[in-house]
Amino acid sequence: MNKKIVDNFITRKIVVDRITGSLTGKREDLRKLVDLGGKVPIKDPGLKALGHDIDEDTGMAKLFMRFGDLGVQHCKRKLAENLIFNWGITGKNIRFALAEKDIWVPSFIVISPTMRCNLKCTGCYSGLYSKDGELSEEEIDRILAECRRLGIYFVVVSGGEPYLMKDVWLRLFKKYNDIYFLTYTNGTLLDEPTVKELVRLGNVAPGISVEGFKDYTDKRRGEGVYDKVMKSMDLLKKEGVIFGISVTYTSENIDQITTDEFVQYCIDKGALFAWYFMFMPVGKDPILELVPTPEQRVYCGNRIEELRKKHPLFMADFWNDGPAAGGCLAGARAYLHILNSGRIEPCVFAHFGVDNIREVTIREAANSPFFKAIRREFPYNDIGNLKRPCMIIDNPQVLRKVVDEHLVPQGHKHSEDIIHDPAVVDWIDRYAEKFKNLTEPVWQKLIQDPDYRWYKHGKEYEELFRFRNSTRHRDRKHTDDITA
Repeated sequence: MNKKIVDNFITRKIVVDRITGSLTGKREDLRKLVDLGGKVPIKDPGLKALGHDIDEDTGMAKLFMRFGDLGVQHCKRKLAENLIFNWGITGKNIRFALAEKDIWVPSFIVISPTMRCNLKCTGCYSGLYSKDGELSEEEIDRILAECRRLGIYFVVVSGGEPYLMKDVWLRLFKKYNDIYFLTYTNGTLLDEPTVKELVRLGNVAPGISVEGFKDYTDKRRGEGVYDKVMKSMDLLKKEGVIFGISVTYTSENIDQITTDEFVQYCIDKGALFAWYFMFMPVGKDPILELVPTPEQRVYCGNRIEELRKKHPLFMADFWNDGPAAGGCLAGARAYLHILNSGRIEPCVFAHFGVDNIREVTIREAANSPFFKAIRREFPYNDIGNLKRPCMIIDNPQVLRKVVDEHLVPQGHKHSEDIIHDPAVVDWIDRYAEKFKNLTEPVWQKLIQDPDYRWYKHGKEYEELFRFRNSTRHRDRKHTDDITA
């Protein structure tokens, strides 16, 4: 047997055994995880931080110890195997090996195989897509097979409501048992047989949508939905499935979903993670008054930072945590979105796409002129302000430029309103300017600090401009070749 394969198998066993063995809920076992970096090729500064948190009984230590008390052992092991080792170590090496000077491979994909849904939520970002047509099981199978070849061992399933296709997905979860799946779901279809199957599989983590407590959830999602969701969460907790919540924060619910009371309630229900998404003004006649004001958005980011220090819940705000994520992930810089029609979009909120997965591969789509143009614009502003990372609402000139330059078709009727409707364009420009004025002084101060991750003279900060700089270098070389 190939020595490289043997070494990888041994390393994998060490990593998975050590991680799974550390997740018992006991502090002394959790310390074994901190020692892991000295035995296998994991270069993660988070391990050192975890050691500090264990000593202080704070932060991530509390989260990992709570994780150890929840979930069945099989689910913990599949998370360690698929997400940490397959995706984070083996997959990363595969993706980097496949990447070339002008070729990039995303680290994960979001797939929405159906846009059908049993609910009609106010302002749903996918609500205007055509409900006709879905990706077949064979087509999804082919997509997942390519993911495996590309080292993409993490796949997010969205929609529509993915569990309307539960039979298809349960078969595919089983077939691709080396991939870790996150499913965004309204939670109403997670009945006992489905949950028991998720336990048996172990490689699926549902992210259940809530808008806060009963009043806000039922207002946006429909009367009685909250009670159904709570019943599903109770069942997931009882059976030991790893799951979390997905929160869309608006100008109306932001005060409630950032309270200690709400966070503690989600913890008590068994949630291990909480993804916070800002309400986005997409589609026809977008409900602009529901978008959090720039001041509310800053407040939400500050509150989440405080909450995750206090509570054992993994929390992320996908706009305000731009510095933690390294900026916008769209345009296959980290991910792309595949629709029920097969159309491939740069982001679940940017409803524009050139290619179709029925005609091209993931790798080809990720390196289309449209996606390359998005990456060349990154980080979307000259000082790389990751506190305003979005090309839709923070740096709107970027989305307009790349869509217009590449004559990109709209994903559905009125998706172009966000870049062409005069009233919407004016509103977004004013929003972006105000948010820039709030965040720019903070960012300028942060990047002057040599101890900050994104110190302006540091390697990571310079790496933010890699796509932009490599393009300029190539353009200069092309000019030199012509004039030589």
